[in-house]
Amino acid sequence: MSHIFHISKNKQHIIMRSHIVRLIREFFWDQNFLEVETPHILKTAGQEPNIQAMHITIHNEHHEPFYGYLHTYPEYAMKKLLAAGFGNNIFSICKSFRDHESFGGTHNPEFTMIEWYRLDHDFFALMDDMERMFQYIAQGLKIKNFDVPSSLEKLWKRTHMRDLWREYVGIELDNYLDVSSMYELCVEKGFRPNKEESYEELFYRIFLDAIEPNLGVDEPQIIYYYPALMASLSKRSTKEPGYAERFESYIDGVEIANGFTELTDAQEQLERLKEDKNERARLGLDDYEIDKDFVEAVEHLPACTGNSMGIDRIVQAFAGCKNINDVLALPASEIFQS
Repeated sequence: MSHIFHISKNKQHIIMRSHIVRLIREFFWDQNFLEVETPHILKTAGQEPNIQAMHITIHNEHHEPFYGYLHTYPEYAMKKLLAAGFGNNIFSICKSFRDHESFGGTHNPEFTMIEWYRLDHDFFALMDDMERMFQYIAQGLKIKNFDVPSSLEKLWKRTHMRDLWREYVGIELDNYLDVSSMYELCVEKGFRPNKEESYEELFYRIFLDAIEPNLGVDEPQIIYYYPALMASLSKRSTKEPGYAERFESYIDGVEIANGFTELTDAQEQLERLKEDKNERARLGLDDYEIDKDFVEAVEHLPACTGNSMGIDRIVQAFAGCKNINDVLALPASEIFQS
């Protein structure tokens, strides 16, 4: 398929995309958020075992090589800005890059993100932001005579992670918040996990099979309070022991957002990064140096909450497209496989 044919076939989706990006910016500008830019070229990458960074080599004027990565998200750099004393709520719209992703479906190696941070709020404020942002986008698209799915204009269904496991797996998740109990549950459900698997790997064996396909099918859905062993960069909850103040959002079974009440304990953050680094080693993945400047930033990070959303998937939702390639002018599949 030629590039021109692909672009022509998806012209209306690409036009809608342009309007959506503009509307997202307007939504945050109207609330006095400061738009920031962060570097795409980094010396090291995040430690998450499920995210692989793209290697790059750059050279200075003396032709000396420097080895680094394209960023997989702007989170570390944005938190450094907040730690440096930016007293504003901030947002960034940027390209992000991830290796070993599918070419199409719900992924593209190069994609667009919106990430934002609110000071002195918890993760429930971000859920409100998403609802209002989608309503704002819907209204703006209607003015431009685009058809909008009515479900995207409504309040989002909010579900505690515990309730999902009760409904779809038939168990009380509170009893399965450690590795050994989740391992036994996987065996009971017919899976064959390895003894070395992490809690997150075991959790997702069941979650991806029994729960995720049901999420956000009739209306957008927010899943909140993840097990503390899956806290990532989020704060552990004091209201819900054993859980972290983390949420994800789904539309038609596809995850489109990941938000936290942000962890501000630098020592705990460092320990989590070390654990992820060890997990990467166990899985035979690339070894990334821990970003010590990020750990220092966490030490000075004000109380805040942050969320990231895939703009490509937002466009998919409004355009009714099942394949991310249909909302991209030139996806990787067209560039490398056509």
